[in-house]
Amino acid sequence: MLLFKSCGLLVLAVLSVIGAPVGTPKPAAKGRATLSRSKSLVGKGPAAKAPAPATAAKKTVVKGKGKGPTSPGRAAPVAAAGAAAVPSTAQTKAGSSIAQKAHNLIDNIHATDDLIIFDSPAYSDANGNTIVALQTFASIRQIDLHKVTNAVTGFLKTLHVDVGNSLNTFQERVKLLGAIGLPHKSVPFSVPGCSGTAQSGQTAGLPDLGISLKTVNLGKCGAAHEMTATATLSASDKRVMKGSIFFSPNSGFGVISDIDDTIKVSHVLDKAKLIKSTLLEPPKAVPGMPEVYASLAKSLKQPQFVYVSGSPYQLYPFLNSFIDTSYAASKGPILLKNLTAVDPVQTIKFITGSNTQAYKVMQIDRLRAMYPAKKWLMVGDSTEKDPEVYAEAFKKGVNVACIWIRNVDGSANTPARFAAAFAGVPKTKYRVYKDAEIPSLSKVNVAGGQC
Repeated sequence: MLLFKSCGLLVLAVLSVIGAPVGTPKPAAKGRATLSRSKSLVGKGPAAKAPAPATAAKKTVVKGKGKGPTSPGRAAPVAAAGAAAVPSTAQTKAGSSIAQKAHNLIDNIHATDDLIIFDSPAYSDANGNTIVALQTFASIRQIDLHKVTNAVTGFLKTLHVDVGNSLNTFQERVKLLGAIGLPHKSVPFSVPGCSGTAQSGQTAGLPDLGISLKTVNLGKCGAAHEMTATATLSASDKRVMKGSIFFSPNSGFGVISDIDDTIKVSHVLDKAKLIKSTLLEPPKAVPGMPEVYASLAKSLKQPQFVYVSGSPYQLYPFLNSFIDTSYAASKGPILLKNLTAVDPVQTIKFITGSNTQAYKVMQIDRLRAMYPAKKWLMVGDSTEKDPEVYAEAFKKGVNVACIWIRNVDGSANTPARFAAAFAGVPKTKYRVYKDAEIPSLSKVNVAGGQC
């Protein structure tokens, strides 16, 4: 583990030497651990900005005591501590050339780098342009996964979880847990069918190392619901790095859905089973839910499905593949937490013990900002705080058409809990269902006002 941490610090040191801003660690907010930081992968509203460039240092001017810089009979004054010598024009040009070369070296995605383009939501502005909240993560390309594998395997043994014959699956799932993010990375990308050119935002330094979030104007893009953003790499790099952009108008319906134990069997209430379903086992859809979502895709006339989960972004490839295959008729962006941890074990602990209520409410607020006139069906379960989250959204004025909550055995499913959670929400606006009732959900006419 010490070796893993040392490698990360060494990379940051090298990047700082060659001119890449690695960011300044912010003081830990009250209630947050100093070694990890989690937040949304979506910026503060649809108009989130890329990180501002560092402010240039002010020059110190040193004046002599005579009538000029060096009065007759006086020696030139000694520069004050911290004052910088003024470079010549030639030095300035040479320095700028070197800095630009270093900047270009860091700016681009190289063969030694990896890049994830997250599936992203898009909406229309007042001029009819397509606006996308583009999210990326740049990291050092991993060759040897043994350090990460050994670290996580050792921790799982303390929970009596054995990797067994699932080593290949395990390594694929934990790959991003040991990824070292890269700051100051940006890449042009193309979106066929759109009139504008696009560039991802520069990835951040600490504490959000490697993460980029930028609101990008794609220009006119036609009427396609799903578009593909493909990174433009160097001619020698034959890899294909792409993500989907899901456009939806500011009208009609949307579906906000949880993932764990809502549409995917995760066993959130059992830590050992949760780890196995997340890291070792093939993912399983909650029986009947793929059919329900396929039915909603038709009856709500291509609503914007958005999957809001408290899982960390390190699980994005796994969850994205699951939704693309098990919920192909209802694909949509996946919004995950940004967890920057110093070691893989921190991420595993986060997976098994994260509080997601405030995070999910924040995500719903941002979706509301993107699509203020859209009506939302919200689907969750009773294992954590989905009833409370969706009820809070309703009380804040989000246009909630209906709330569906899966009643999971072993959860706090008491009438008192649901009465408290849905206090102030009309009974016609929510439904708590058991697994036996899942097939009947396809028959609910949500578009017609039923719940």
